[in-house]
Amino acid sequence: MTDIQIGGFSVLCIVLLIYSGMHVAVALALLSFLGVLLIRDNYTIASKMLALAASDSISGYIFGVVPLFILMGMFISVSGIGKDTFDVANRLFHGVRGGLGIATVAANAVFAAVTGISIASAAVFTKVAVPEMIRLGYAPRFAVGVVAGSSVLGMLIPPSLLLILFGILTETSIGDLFKAGIMPGILLSAAYCVGILVMAYRFPNYVRMISKQADSGRGPEMTVFEALLKILPIALLIALVLGGIYAGWFTPTESGAVGALGAFILTVGKRQLSRVKFWQVLVETGHVTVAILFLLIAANMYSRMLGMSGITGFIGSWFGESGLGLYSILRRQAKIN
Repeated sequence: MTDIQIGGFSVLCIVLLIYSGMHVAVALALLSFLGVLLIRDNYTIASKMLALAASDSISGYIFGVVPLFILMGMFISVSGIGKDTFDVANRLFHGVRGGLGIATVAANAVFAAVTGISIASAAVFTKVAVPEMIRLGYAPRFAVGVVAGSSVLGMLIPPSLLLILFGILTETSIGDLFKAGIMPGILLSAAYCVGILVMAYRFPNYVRMISKQADSGRGPEMTVFEALLKILPIALLIALVLGGIYAGWFTPTESGAVGALGAFILTVGKRQLSRVKFWQVLVETGHVTVAILFLLIAANMYSRMLGMSGITGFIGSWFGESGLGLYSILRRQAKIN
């Protein structure tokens, strides 16, 4: 088997392993090691090369942004700010059919603008929005679906941790990526809200509002001033994190540190941070950080193995020698799809 064949075969094996249930990072690391072993036919070279790839892939200072943004999101998730945001959104949409679903999406969009990760959004609104929606007569699967769907906004709306990692790995301006993510995030949020309205009016059995309480139930009574006070902390934190990056005051890593400190101060100020919760935040931050960094290490290993196999250069040469322009290649791919 040639080196190029080994590289191509590894791609097929990754698809099979992932669909069989193996963790993506484990599949990448395993096939990277086996691929280098087959190409070089030397166990020592394979192990040392992959160990070097592991140390080089996350040794940069910039990768400190991962645990810092995750820590900020975890602090926000236990601070009660997510519940305050949901209460304000619920009060705004209390007269609309399916209003709690729309309120969940709106609160998730605002919450995503400060956490940067979807895990924190899912953790908060699973505890805050789902019980409230079920209590007011919404179908459990609808309530969970709204939370799960709108939680992905954390991966798109700045300051998205995934956009930061993409910018680091591709050497793209993180500020430009953030600007590019704003409108798609708003459009996706609006699409979710429209979808909820359509289901509430056209397919009420799916939403299944058992009683009129689900439509007419008002959120917590509050004046405009009280609503502004509830939303002010998260607005200040958004301005601090995003404003610092856009204004050039902070690098993304420094912005993550400032955001984590701000989230810590807010959590302490709201008296929501006990010793037990603080330890849980640190442990959860460690778990999520390790999972993300392990995936980055495995991806770096696999890219090196593919480069060693020569399959990337072979594909590039094949397209270059085919005589097809960019438009022809895209049109042919569109026909295939």
